[in-house]
Amino acid sequence: MKHFLIFSAAYFGDTLMTGALCMNLKRMYPQCYIVFVVNKPFADAARYLNGVDEVWPLDKKGSDRSVWSKYTFLKKYERRYVFDAAFIMWKNFFGALAAKFWGAKKIYAEPGALWQRFFLTNGAIDFKHWVHVQDKMAYLSELYSHMPMESMKIRYHIPDEAMAYVKKLLQHEGRPLVLINPLTKNKKKDFSLSLVAALAQQIDRAGYTPGMVGCGIAATRYYDALPPETGNILRNFSNRTTIPQLAALLAASRLLISADTGTAHLALTVNVPLVFVVYRNEPYRLRRWAPKSFYRAVTVSHEQAFKADDIWRAGKKWCL
Repeated sequence: MKHFLIFSAAYFGDTLMTGALCMNLKRMYPQCYIVFVVNKPFADAARYLNGVDEVWPLDKKGSDRSVWSKYTFLKKYERRYVFDAAFIMWKNFFGALAAKFWGAKKIYAEPGALWQRFFLTNGAIDFKHWVHVQDKMAYLSELYSHMPMESMKIRYHIPDEAMAYVKKLLQHEGRPLVLINPLTKNKKKDFSLSLVAALAQQIDRAGYTPGMVGCGIAATRYYDALPPETGNILRNFSNRTTIPQLAALLAASRLLISADTGTAHLALTVNVPLVFVVYRNEPYRLRRWAPKSFYRAVTVSHEQAFKADDIWRAGKKWCL
């Protein structure tokens, strides 16, 4: 049985899109065992991805931040498995170092800094016609196997306990949900308060319950800053779910309208229709990050991204 190491310790959406690589490896080697090193806050994003067998959380900004703690992390997992190959996302030098330390026979990554290249099996990569981030990640499987990779839908398995939690959370909800995530890592890309207020009104008038999802103090402050009349109709689910519970909440909804890439890609993995709202209209960026055509999704960008009418018009067809 082959053992593979995936090192993808970036953000929420990056973690989910690495699922395309995991699924391709499982398709090529059905009996293989995949270990996923993930940024600790997103451990549950990796844990329930289709194709992942084991997760090793790396607390990059906490207990594993220092040089000594990173060495301790390496020693903790030393000799757990003999890895036939390791796949490193985002030119991560520590990932390449870890794969070497753990004895991976081959190491694949998009070449980055010169000193990282000494660890890699591959040289410069010709990605052929693949442009989308999830496809470029998956293409690393082809470099190892010499079998063609497939562009495929990423899948996330929602645990039963998360489904049960959401069922209880929504037990008194009489109308279908339409969820909004207005917040991103970059404040200038966030939805304006007036846009969310207008969207909530349109969703409510159409016979659906609008709900907001988000996490952290920023989400709390954002919801509290909304007009009182918006708060009366917009249910606040922010900071009330773990990642698996958020996946279950999305699965119980008719539609997600999202400015956040991570939440958007989680919706795609559980087959929930999506309106992905992008602040900038840059064709190459959209080709790399916007949902692929085989998902139930539409991308709204540039000037239309600021108009509630256009956003709701793009999404309401999925609610019918």
